[in-house]
Amino acid sequence: MTREELKEYIRNSSIFGSWHWYEYHFNFLNVGREHPFAKSIIDSCMVVESKIPGYSKRMIDHIASINGRNRYLPHYDQLKQILAELLVVSHLASQYPDAEFEDEPSIGNSKKNPEITIKTDNYVVGVEVKSPKLREHVEQRATRAVQLPGRMPIAGQMIEQAGGKDNVTLPRDNPVKDFLISADEKFAGFKKEFESFYGILVIVWDDHIYEPITSIISEHSGLFTANSFAKDKEGKALIFKNIDAVIVIRQLHIFVEAAAERPLIDGKKNALDYGAADQFPFKVIIPNPNGEEIPLEIRDSFHAVETSHKLGAEYMPQEYIMWIGQP
Repeated sequence: MTREELKEYIRNSSIFGSWHWYEYHFNFLNVGREHPFAKSIIDSCMVVESKIPGYSKRMIDHIASINGRNRYLPHYDQLKQILAELLVVSHLASQYPDAEFEDEPSIGNSKKNPEITIKTDNYVVGVEVKSPKLREHVEQRATRAVQLPGRMPIAGQMIEQAGGKDNVTLPRDNPVKDFLISADEKFAGFKKEFESFYGILVIVWDDHIYEPITSIISEHSGLFTANSFAKDKEGKALIFKNIDAVIVIRQLHIFVEAAAERPLIDGKKNALDYGAADQFPFKVIIPNPNGEEIPLEIRDSFHAVETSHKLGAEYMPQEYIMWIGQP
C-alpha cells in the first residue's frame, strides 16, 4: 500500500460518518492537507508497512472501529492504547532493516498473540505492547496531596495520617500485574519453539514513569521481587519466566497534547516521535531476574537504559509523595 493509497483508504473509512475522536484531524485529508497529528499516524503506519505489508490497513481499521459515541471517554482511552502499539512497532521497524517481522504471530494452537515477532539470524524477539487506562488515576493525582506509588508495610498508617483513602492516590499496580500475566502467556509457546527467543513487554505510561517502575522493582512489593504483591495459590510470588525484560516508555501524555493541538513537551516533534537514544525522556529497561539476559543490541534497539538515580528521581521507585500546592 502506498501513502496515497493509505490516505484514500482513510477517507473511505468509518472514521467519517459516525462520531470519532480523530475525525477532525483526518478530515484535513478531504481538503488536500494533513493535520500534524494525523500525519504522524500515517507516517508511522508507512514505516511499518515496509516491513509488514497490510499493517497500515489493519491499524486504520482498528482506529476507525472505535467510533459512534459522542465524546465517549473510554473510546479515547482505547485509541491511546492503539497509538502505543504504533509508537513501538514503527520505531522497531526502523531499527531492524534486515530482520523478518511478523504481525500478531501465532504459535501452535494458541490464540494469544503478541504484537510482533522480529526474526534475525541470531535470535527471535517477541514484543507485546501494553498501556493502562489512567484517566481516573490522573484526576486523583491532580486533586490529592499524598500519593503512595507502591504497597508499603505501613501504608495503612500513612493513609490514616493523610485523613483516609479519599485523600490519597493509591498504587496503579494491578494493570502492571495483568500486563505481565498476559505477556507471559503470549510468549510461552515461542519460548518452547525457538532456542534463542527473548520476550519483551513494553509498557507505555504517562509522564509519571516512577509508577510502573515502583510496581515492578519496589523492594516492598515489586512484581519482580520475592516480596511481590502478586501471589500464587501457595502464597509464593508469581514468576513470569517467559518475559525477559520490561521496557517502560513515557508517552501517553504526548498523545493527548498532540491531539489537542497543544505545544508538546520533552522535545517531541509529534505524537509518535519515539525520540533518540540517550535523549530525555529516557526509556528504561527492567531485566527480569527470572528471565534470560537480553543481548545488548536488543536493548539498544529500544534506546533503553537501566533505571538509575542519574536519570532523575522519576526513574527510581518511590514510596511516598506529597504534592505541594494540592488541597
